[in-house]
Amino acid sequence: MFERRILRGLMLAMALALLVALLPTLALAERHAAQGGPGPQAVGHVTITGNPLTIHVAQDTSIQVFYAGKPDGQVYPPGYDEADSGAFMWWGPPVAAPTVYGPVWASHDVSSGNPVVAWSPVTQSTVSGSGTAADPWEVTTKVWAAGLDVFQWIRYVDGDSCFRVMYTVNNLQPSPGVTEGFTFFHAADLWPDDSNDGYGFYDASTGAVGAWNQEKTFLEYLMPVLEDLGYPMPPASHYQEAGYQLIWNNIGDVTGPGPGFNDTIVATPFHNTGCGLQWDLNFPGVDPPNDFIEFGVDWCFLEVEEPEFVPEPGSVLLLAGGLMGLAGYAGLRIRKR
Repeated sequence: MFERRILRGLMLAMALALLVALLPTLALAERHAAQGGPGPQAVGHVTITGNPLTIHVAQDTSIQVFYAGKPDGQVYPPGYDEADSGAFMWWGPPVAAPTVYGPVWASHDVSSGNPVVAWSPVTQSTVSGSGTAADPWEVTTKVWAAGLDVFQWIRYVDGDSCFRVMYTVNNLQPSPGVTEGFTFFHAADLWPDDSNDGYGFYDASTGAVGAWNQEKTFLEYLMPVLEDLGYPMPPASHYQEAGYQLIWNNIGDVTGPGPGFNDTIVATPFHNTGCGLQWDLNFPGVDPPNDFIEFGVDWCFLEVEEPEFVPEPGSVLLLAGGLMGLAGYAGLRIRKR
C-alpha cells in the first residue's frame, strides 16, 4: 500500500513536470490557432552566406537578413531565421472579393503579422552560383495560390550591401476578354541596426522607403527595381513606412484587404518601424504560360560613419550609394520557369 502511494506520487510529479515543460508549446499552438493557421510546423529555409549580408530565404517567401558585425537579424523577430517579411497579394476572380495571400505566419516560431491566407509552398532550390558579379548566388522559391504560380528569385553578389528580390506572377487560368488585375506587396517589420524602432525614410528620386536607426548612422530600405537585366520593370504604385502594425493592417488579413499603402512615412518620432512597396498590376491577358508579370525590389543597407554626413532624401550621395551596391547585376538575365 505504501509503495503504491509512493508510485502514484512519483507519477503525479512526473505528469506535472511534463505539463510545465509543454506549456510554452501549448501556448504557441493556441496563438497560432487564433491566427487562423495550424499549430507550429517547420517552414524550412535556404541560407545565402555572404559578406556583409547573410540571407535566410524561407519556403513561404519570408526573408531574414543578418548584417556583418551586428548580432541581430534586421527583421523582426531578430533572433529567428524565419521573419515577418515577404510577399503578399490581393487576388480573386473578377466577380469575387479579393483574398489576401501571404507567408505562413502560423508556421513561424514567432510572428506579429496579421493572419492571412497562406501561400502553398511548391518548391525551393538550393543556393546556386559562386557569389561573383558574373555568377551571383541565387535562390528560387515557388508558391501557389488560386490558379497562380508566384516565383521569387533572390540574387546576391558577395560584398554588396544590397540584394535583389524579383517576382514573377504567372496566371495559369486567364479569363479571355477579361482584364484581371491584382495588387502585390513586398513588406517587412524592420529591425534596423539591432533596434525595434527607427525614423522613417523616403527618397523620391529612387522610390526607396525604409528607416534609419536612432543615431542615423544605419539605414535599411526597400527600393523598387526599374530595370532588370536590360528589361524595364513596372515601378511600384505606392509605398509606406509607419508602425509595423499599420503596415500589416493596410495590407489586410483573412477577412479581406486593407486600404493599401498611402505614400507616407513617419519621419518622427522614433517608432516601431515597418515598411513596404505596393504594385497595382494587370495581367497581359494572353494564353498561359505567357500570361505573367515580372517586377522586383532591392533590399539595401547603408552605413554612415558620421551622423552629420547623413544624406538627405533625394541627395546624390544616397542615390549613388544605393546604385553602387547594385552594379554587379548589370550583366545578368534570368528567364527560367
